[in-house]
This record gives sequence, structure tokens and C-alpha cells, in this order.
Amino acid sequence: MRILTAQEMRNLEALAVEEGLSYERLMDNAGSAAAAAINRTIPVDGLSCLIVCGNGNNGGDGFVVARRLVERGARVAVVLVLGPPKTEQSLAMLDLVRQMEIPVWNAALESEEVQIALSQADIIVDAMLGVGFHGVLPEPAAAISQQVNAAIAAVFAIDLPSGVDADNGFVCPGSIRADFTITFDSLKPAHVLYPGKEAMGEIEAVDIGISDKCHEKGAISHFLIDEETIFSGLKKRTPHSHKGCYGRLLNLCGSAKMAGAAVISALSAARCGVGMLTVASAPRALAALNVRLPEAMTISLEETPEGEIAASNFQRLQKALSLSSACLIGCGLGNGPQTQELIPALVKTAACPLIIDADGINALIPSIDILQQAKAAVILTPHMGEMARLLGCSVAELEEHRIQYALRFAEEHNVLLVLKSSTTTVVTPEGAVFISSVGNAGLARGGSGDLLSGLIAAFCAQGYSPLQSAAAGVYLHGAAADRCALRLSQYAMLPTDLLEDLSQIFLEHGF
Repeated sequence: MRILTAQEMRNLEALAVEEGLSYERLMDNAGSAAAAAINRTIPVDGLSCLIVCGNGNNGGDGFVVARRLVERGARVAVVLVLGPPKTEQSLAMLDLVRQMEIPVWNAALESEEVQIALSQADIIVDAMLGVGFHGVLPEPAAAISQQVNAAIAAVFAIDLPSGVDADNGFVCPGSIRADFTITFDSLKPAHVLYPGKEAMGEIEAVDIGISDKCHEKGAISHFLIDEETIFSGLKKRTPHSHKGCYGRLLNLCGSAKMAGAAVISALSAARCGVGMLTVASAPRALAALNVRLPEAMTISLEETPEGEIAASNFQRLQKALSLSSACLIGCGLGNGPQTQELIPALVKTAACPLIIDADGINALIPSIDILQQAKAAVILTPHMGEMARLLGCSVAELEEHRIQYALRFAEEHNVLLVLKSSTTTVVTPEGAVFISSVGNAGLARGGSGDLLSGLIAAFCAQGYSPLQSAAAGVYLHGAAADRCALRLSQYAMLPTDLLEDLSQIFLEHGF
């Protein structure tokens, strides 16, 4: 499913104009489609509807909504929040509103009428700022936003709730909290990225008359990871196959103090179809693994006094890597000085794809440029804290610029990045962004990342591309979590509980 940034949407509209649609026609189409969607949700005949409009094209869309709701029997008034319109199309639409004798109030000059209308409205339509918004709400809009959020009316946002950044989902203080959001043509990143998603309510994308031909011409950089995309790319097992057909995964994870990370990542890889799984770890970690997963082969590695993997294992691991079709590195390894010596050396020499998580990522931070010397594809799977350490910024700064920063990092270091957060995002070094459509807060516990890394690594070992592997792992991780939450609740579910739901998902799709 396509997701358009603000600039990509503007480019698409320009293509539609080149094809013969005028900007006024596009605005009329958008406002008309929004009004129809509002009426489908709540029949407006006889209801009091207040349209709060900005001075740009989002306000122009609101003026069209006002006219169309009147035609459906609503009692409508319009509020100019930021003064008169500044665009030619919006001015034309406001003239049509005045011709219909719909009340139009200036928020700065007629504040008493506006406050009364806000308190009495059945429906409020937010058409103040839309996809062009960045930064903080201007004061007149901030004041209206506060009153809208306090009102008992149903709130519909046009394209985006005012105060939400379209491209990164950042929500500025005081932004509109909508019950419903009607977006035009395509979803925008903020519709699927938290915290923006949380401000949207129910989301509906409506057609505004832009042709398929324009969509084919237009550039798209953001995509939604969904069920159809994932399962259309997975291959079913053939009757005459054997274990060698489904890849050899080396799992370099775990330590004496964090044996569970090796167990969880290995369990998830084994449940995701990999043919042969070898876990290389500290002896005490392998003891726990042998109880939970006797199907896995093991390599017992030399330990440091702290129970972590010693750098002296490099030659043995090199040999194991030469026999592997993919390698997962990092879950529960610890971050001692020998780990920081071993991991960069393996990155430089490995000929198979590497999936690097957790302490594997932490070990690379002092020598991050080593990624540019990797011989094979590298998938990094940091959570927000690890990503902030990679970038040398705060988590708060990363939250505000997550897509921009992730794209820059992936390109600079030539890695595929799986940025784990409330909305996990896959970013390619070529500049494509794939956003997860599934998952819930039940994943917010230790071990969830280990499980995800095992899924991604299993697909990679089976010969799927790094992007396919990452997208499939992210989707199945989130989809299984959503099912698990329905069975056990977000409070009680554990990462390993997801494996039962994962099996059911595969079964339902004939795998």
C-alpha cells in the first residue's frame, strides 16, 4: 500500500494538473469526498457542524466540506482561524461559501460566537493546517485546538489533525486529537507512525480523482508492510525437498548471564523454516538451549572470565561462517572489550548476510565505519536507544526525526536498517521506507527483539533478500503479537508465546 510524503503528494497533484485537472478541481474533489465520508460515518442531516479553517489549501478543502454538508441538510458555520485565505483556490472556495450565506466568523474578531459554536456543535471539522505543517502551532490555531479537544463534538480532521507533522508523525503540544481522519488519495507517514497515529482516530483514505497513470509516474518512497505483500513473496516447501534446501543459519548469541537471548532467537529461527540451525555460544548458554531446543546444533565457544564470548574464537567462527547462508550476531552477547574486538573482525570477513542486533550493535559503535568494509549484506536491528547511540543523539531528537536520520544512516553505512519502536520501520540504503502495520504494546518487554532477529535471520538464511527477510520478520512478529494479545492480553503475553500464534499464521496461509 502506497504512503506518500508531503512533497510526494504535492508532486502527484502537479502531475494530475499536467494531465488536465485544475487545482481548484482537485480541491473541490477533496472537499466533496471528505464531506461524503463524514456523512457516511455520521449522517449530518439536522446536525450542527462547525468547520475550523486555516489560511492555506487545507482551509480551502474545509470550505468545500462546508458547502457539501449544507447540501446534505446540516447546519454549518465556518471559522477563519488564521485570517483570510492566502491561496487563489481557497479564496475562490470561500466566495462560494459566502454565496450560500453560510455564516463565516473570524476567530480573532468574533471569539464569543466561535466559543458558543464550539460548545454546541455536533461535528467539528479540523481544516486548519494539514500536510504542510511543521514546527509548533501558531497561537490562534493553538487556542482553537484546545477548545476543539475540550468539545463534546465528533472531530473530523481533514488530511491530518492540525499539529501533526505529515512526514515523521511528530505531534506538537496542543495538537488536535481527532476521532476520525479523512486523508486524500494516499496515506501519509504520520497516519501509520506513532505518536501521530494516536492522534488520528479512525482513518479513511478517499479518492480525489487522480488517475492511475499519474500514480505510475509519481515517485514513492514509503510503503506499508501488509499481509498480502509478505505472503505473496514467500515460497511453500516442495515435497521432494530436504533440510539443505532451507539454509544454514549460524546464531552467535548469548552469554553466561544472558542465555535466554540465545534461546529465544534460536527458537524463533527454528519456527520460521530454516533448514539447519547452529548456535555458537558460551557453554552455560548452550546448556539452557539444549533443554529448550534439542534440534539445534551447537558450537561451544571459549568464555572470558565474565562469561562472554572470547575474541580467541575468531578462527572457529570464521570456519562456521564459511558454511553458513546467514549469521545472526548479538542477542545477549554482552558488551565487553573482547566482544568489541570480535564483532568488527567478523563483519569485515563474513561472506554471508549478517543480521546484527543488540550487543552486536553496541560492539560496533566505537568502530561503526567498519560497516562500509563488509563483504556481504548487513541488516541492523536497533531499538530507539541503540539507534540514538549509533547516531550520537538523544532518543527525543531521534523520535522527532526518525525517518530522516534512519535514511541518512542506512545510506551512509550501506546497511538495511530495522528500526524497532512502537511502529517498526525498515529502511533501505537506496532510500525506501517500509512501515509496519501491525504490533502492539505487549511487545514492550525483554526478549521481543531477540525473537524478531531470529525471524529475520531465518528468512535470510533461506535465501530471501535482506529486504524480504526484514519485512517478513517485522510483519510476522507484529501479526503474531496482535493474535497473542487477544489470547493472553498485552499484560501477560511473553515473547515466546508468540511462537504458537506464528505457527497458526503459517498454517492458515498453507505453509
